[in-house]
Amino acid sequence: MEPNTDQALIPLVVGIVASLAMLGLAAWASRSILRSARETARRLLSESRLDAENKAKELLVAAQEKTLALEEEADRREREIEAREATVETRVREVETEAASIERRKRDLDRRHVAVARNEQSARERLQAAEAEAENARKSLERTAGLTQDEARAELMAGIEEEARREAARLARRIEEEGRARAERDALRLVVQATERVQVREAVETTVRFIELPSDEMKGRIIGREGRNIRALEMATGIDVVVDDTPRAILISSFDPIRREIARVAIERLIEDGRIHPARIEEVVAKVRGEIDEIVESSGSQAAFALGISDPHPRLARLVGRMKFRTHHGQSLLQHCTEVALVAGHMAAEVGARADVARRAGLFHEIGRVDEGATGHTSLSSAEIAGRYGEGPEVVQAIQALHPDSEASSLEAEILRIANRISENRPGARRDNLEVFLERLRRLEAIAAGFPGVTQAYAVRAGKEIRVLLDAKTTSDEDAHALAKKVARAIESDVSYSGQIKVTVIREMRAVHYAV
Repeated sequence: MEPNTDQALIPLVVGIVASLAMLGLAAWASRSILRSARETARRLLSESRLDAENKAKELLVAAQEKTLALEEEADRREREIEAREATVETRVREVETEAASIERRKRDLDRRHVAVARNEQSARERLQAAEAEAENARKSLERTAGLTQDEARAELMAGIEEEARREAARLARRIEEEGRARAERDALRLVVQATERVQVREAVETTVRFIELPSDEMKGRIIGREGRNIRALEMATGIDVVVDDTPRAILISSFDPIRREIARVAIERLIEDGRIHPARIEEVVAKVRGEIDEIVESSGSQAAFALGISDPHPRLARLVGRMKFRTHHGQSLLQHCTEVALVAGHMAAEVGARADVARRAGLFHEIGRVDEGATGHTSLSSAEIAGRYGEGPEVVQAIQALHPDSEASSLEAEILRIANRISENRPGARRDNLEVFLERLRRLEAIAAGFPGVTQAYAVRAGKEIRVLLDAKTTSDEDAHALAKKVARAIESDVSYSGQIKVTVIREMRAVHYAV
């Protein structure tokens, strides 16, 4: 049985050992928890103490800041009170000083019042004495002169009035003479200043143009075989080519400056290109004629812009440009109109008139001479054209005033008249003999161009020859012979001339085809 007893005690011993182990673990855990609780308590106590110290410091700092703010506020109020007290004291002293000054002024016024009262009494006594003396003198004068006071006054006033009237008449006459002399001097000064400000150039009109050639060989090429190139050039442009012994030069002659310009540019183009034959000549002349139209429009716009006119109607600008190649009495119309516009603008600015109106009227007052549809007097037609294309009534009226039967109803119109006379009468401006000659040539061309079938008519060789070009499609060779006789008879009946005029009618048939 003893071995069984030992076996029964083993579980008991194991249980006791296990219980003891659990008790040891529990004790160890309790001590660990106690230590942790103590440490947590110490930490919380330390943190609480630290928080309390920080809050105490913050309260102390806030209390100190508030105390400092209160002290600063107290100091500021104290300073303000001291400043106000100083201001009050200063004001009190000023009031006391002002009161003392017022008191002094019052005493001075009292003294002056007493003095004025004494002077007034003395003056009253003197006035009474003077009135008594005047009355005595009046009575004595009436007794001496035998007139009453009213009669003497009326006679005196009549004499004074008559003398004043004579003096006023003399003064008015002197003022009128001085004003007239001053006005004449001012007008002369104004005209002189206006003309001095304009670059005046004498008009030198010619009917020929000199063209320099690179070599004498080029002269032969321009002439062409049997002169065909010159004939083609003369028929295409209506000018007369003069080839003389002058080395490396030819002359082109025509009374129409536009034709001369077209011929000059065309010849220079042909020389530069090197291809000179009739077909090429006609091609270049046609192209240059179109370019001249562009130059005309550009010249008109540039002339207007130079005068400060930035908004002319395109039609007016084109007419102004055409005046560049038109002359009247030997003077370039564009040069004349530009001079008139400049002079009128300067004069208007000097006398207080509208300078822009004067310049516009001066530039457009001759456009009726270059418009194909214009009829009647130049001034009236120019005014009508200007009004039609947007110019104002003041500009139109100023241009109309240039008509001999019209009156200048505005200062600008009178200024335009004066400026026009200045430009027309300056030295070298107008030469009637050349204008009469050019008008006769235009008349010859107009007569020839008036016949049916005529495409172009040119007066050449100083009017000694008329070249008439016919449309080959509508006329025949017999028509050409008949037309030459008709043109000659019309010239004989309508134009006065010396010597004879050659009428050349040209009907040329060309067949052109292209190889492709």
